[in-house]
Amino acid sequence: MIRAVLGLFAFAVALCAYIVITPSNRPNAPTPIAAATDVTRAATQSLLPGVPMPSEAINNNLVVAPTPAPAPRVQTDDSSISSTTANVLAGLGLSIDVPVTDPEIANLSSDVLQDIGAATGNATTLREPAPQSALENLVVAALKEGRPDAEIDGLINAAAQAGQLTVPEILVTADGRVDTAILLQSIINEATIAAGGAAPAVPDVPTGDGTGVEVRVVQRATETEQYRFYTVSPGDSLGAIAVKFYGNVTKYPLIYEANRKILSSPDQIRVGQRLAIPSLPQA
Repeated sequence: MIRAVLGLFAFAVALCAYIVITPSNRPNAPTPIAAATDVTRAATQSLLPGVPMPSEAINNNLVVAPTPAPAPRVQTDDSSISSTTANVLAGLGLSIDVPVTDPEIANLSSDVLQDIGAATGNATTLREPAPQSALENLVVAALKEGRPDAEIDGLINAAAQAGQLTVPEILVTADGRVDTAILLQSIINEATIAAGGAAPAVPDVPTGDGTGVEVRVVQRATETEQYRFYTVSPGDSLGAIAVKFYGNVTKYPLIYEANRKILSSPDQIRVGQRLAIPSLPQA
């Protein structure tokens, strides 16, 4: 009896050893994990030729779209909004004087220009307003044709993205577009003033309630000073912010100079930036 039990035990041990050592000889043996992984990778293909797929996407049968290329940046020039507005109005048949604060002619008088002309032998005069740039000519043509504001906006921004024109720095918005609303508003304001109308009043800007405007009061030794701050929103340009707080786009240098630590140039404002808004100087 003992011999029979020992014999059966030995047979069972031998059978187990056979099963463990030779799994590939069993019928319906499961495919090894490595082989299954190879099949999955071979069967998975990107829907975008030439775009490699990360390993995570391959293992989960996901196709990851490539990151879109950033839109071309709007190119700027050194023209001012005052000269641009004057040139457009001249192209429409309305002549206005360019303010002497314009960077192009600052500190230049007729006497100075005559002295330069005498020294160089060339006649030197202040340039009369007239359309000069691609932007100015495009706006003049569009206004003469009676195109609506939305269509003018589309034409200007399409040309700017294609690199066909440049714009004043203060017309570039925080999301990289041309602020045509401020340009057209400036044209209307200057035409109104030239026709004898009043200049825009300084607006009363509300604070809080999602306006992005914050007021802080600083107590000094001899006086209390109030500071306003504005958080830049999508669509804002430095010109638009100047109009929002001062009613006049040409007042933008006040904001720019107060924020030179975070603004390398007027076209570099970014969504979420917190700009200090100085008070207008007392007349």
